[in-house]
Amino acid sequence: MPKSTPWESRFEPVAAPSYSDHVAIASIVVSVVALVLAAVWLGVGVAGLTGTLRRNRWVGVRSVETMRSEEAFALAGRVAGPGFVGASVILAVAGALGVAFDRWGFLFALFGIVVALLVISAIGTMAIAAARTVPPTDEGGCGCCSGGAETASTCGSSADADQAAADCGESSCGSCALSGMCLAEDNPHNRV
Repeated sequence: MPKSTPWESRFEPVAAPSYSDHVAIASIVVSVVALVLAAVWLGVGVAGLTGTLRRNRWVGVRSVETMRSEEAFALAGRVAGPGFVGASVILAVAGALGVAFDRWGFLFALFGIVVALLVISAIGTMAIAAARTVPPTDEGGCGCCSGGAETASTCGSSADADQAAADCGESSCGSCALSGMCLAEDNPHNRV
């Protein structure tokens, strides 16, 4: 038997990872994603139920109907809260099963993610329908032509249009929809 050098005995070849090793890693990754989503949706659901979720552009039920007022967003959060909490429970169970069943556990986690997305989609639709019942808030107007105190029949003279522009904080626009478009320096259409 030939003598081996000291480094040959320490460095033995390592077998390449097998297919089942890759499946086990995928199971862990998908399960961790499910558990992280469970934590996020649990937080959003509890915040929606307790009324501490403020109108924002990142979490909660965000649509034209829910974003038009704090009251509509809060109502949508209260309606969607139980669904978010339910989806987080589904995800937590699916993520735990994914970790417990090492090799093919990712199937549990993927199934849980799909079911949770379906639950959240359905509850989001219900929350948007509830937000539609909230009457629009009267945030004032920019003069007579945009719902101010005067009626539309008195609009039309340039003095009225100038008054409407002044109400909006502009000097030449006569519409709230155009507020900031005429004179705004950050408007790309105004650059020379």
